[in-house]
Order: sequence, then structure tokens, then C-alpha cells
Amino acid sequence: MDQTVAIIGVIFAFSVIQSVFGMGLLVFGTPTLLLLGLPFPIALGWLLPASLAISTIQVVGSFDQARASLAQGRLLVCLVPLVAGLAVVLVFDLHAKIDLVIGATMLLVSAIRVNAALQKRLARLIVYAEKPYLVAMGVLHGFTNMGGALLSVYAAAVHREKPEIRGTIATYYLAFGVVQIATIALLKPDALGAHGSMSAVIATIAYCLVGRIIFPRASGKAYDKAITGFIAIYGVAVLVKASL
Repeated sequence: MDQTVAIIGVIFAFSVIQSVFGMGLLVFGTPTLLLLGLPFPIALGWLLPASLAISTIQVVGSFDQARASLAQGRLLVCLVPLVAGLAVVLVFDLHAKIDLVIGATMLLVSAIRVNAALQKRLARLIVYAEKPYLVAMGVLHGFTNMGGALLSVYAAAVHREKPEIRGTIATYYLAFGVVQIATIALLKPDALGAHGSMSAVIATIAYCLVGRIIFPRASGKAYDKAITGFIAIYGVAVLVKASL
């Protein structure tokens, strides 16, 4: 019961963050639930419906941006490697190794976020090698549920306005969530259940009560600094847990 209450609190808190900035629920929720002792598939069973609920609301609110993302066809480049990566994790039960990959990924992302030169190189990479970048993002998200870290960089590289960036992230997350849940339903159906419906309701409440009010007033600079620090701290925590 105590663990369930903690999970609900985690989902509500990070749903607020995702409602405002387009990411946060999966990037922080995944390592948090792993630190609470949940297996990777069960963590996905809690988080994906919540992420799907918020992304659906955001896509409906920025439908033109979502339609443009779909029309460009880039989204499809991510989905096949995403499904393949997630299927490997579920079939071969790579839970312990996934903890290590997630921790290392978070440290790498935090290093990129504090280094302007690395950010510029990554932006140039996206321009000149967009499809390979999207494939890598799909693989990473399939294996770790952490592709949002690369997705935020991608969205910021191809768009300048805050609504466009959040709309792109929401569109990708919506598609990611649909194919991830379908893959889990096929390979690990026990990871899904009523708890997923509950998490979707919690996320919707968080969005309606807090997220949609804060978003127009949100400052990106303060968030960028805070999220970089949290990513680094979480990365270390996950690596320590995986090594115990």
C-alpha cells in the first residue's frame, strides 16, 4: 500500500512537469519507479498510460503541429527500432542491464545539456543525419524508456517556439506510447492492468488542475537548469542501485 501511494505521488508530480514542458514523466518516472523496486515492465505499465493521456490532450490542443509531424513521415523512422528494442528487453528480461544503461544515458544527457559546444554539435548532427538520429532515439527509447532526453534536443533543434517544441514532443510521445503499450500487451500482458487506467486518470487530473495553468507562464531557463541537475543526480542513483 505504501509503495502504491508513493507511485501515485510520483506520477502526479511528474505529470505536472510533463504537462508544462512536454517531458518529465518518463524521463524521471522510469528511474524513480526502478529505484522504488519495480521491474521495468511493471514501471512501464504504470507510466505509459499516464504519458499517453497527457500526450493525447496536448496533441489535441496543437493538432496542426501534430499533423505536420505526421505528414513529414519522420516519426515512422523511430517506431520500428523502438518496438524491436522493447521486444528484446521484454523477451530476454534485461532488467538489471537496463538499469545500467538508463543510469549511463542520464549522465550522458546531463553532460550534453551543460555543454554548449556539445549541444551545437548535436544540433548539426540532427541537421545532417536526421534519420540515423531518429533511429538511435527509437532504439534508446525501446531499451530504456528514456528517448525523451534525445527527443527534447531534437524538438528544440527543429523548432524555436515553445508551443511548437511541446507539440512535437507530445506527438512523438503519443506514438511511442501507443506502440509500447501494444508491444507490452503482446509480450508481457501481466504488466498492464487497472493500475494503468488509474495512472491515466491521475495524469489527466494533474494536467487539468496544474499543468494547463502553469504552461503559459513557464520559464524555460530555470527549468533547463533544474532538469539538468536532476538528470545527473538520478543517473548516479540508478547506477548505484544497479551495482548493489
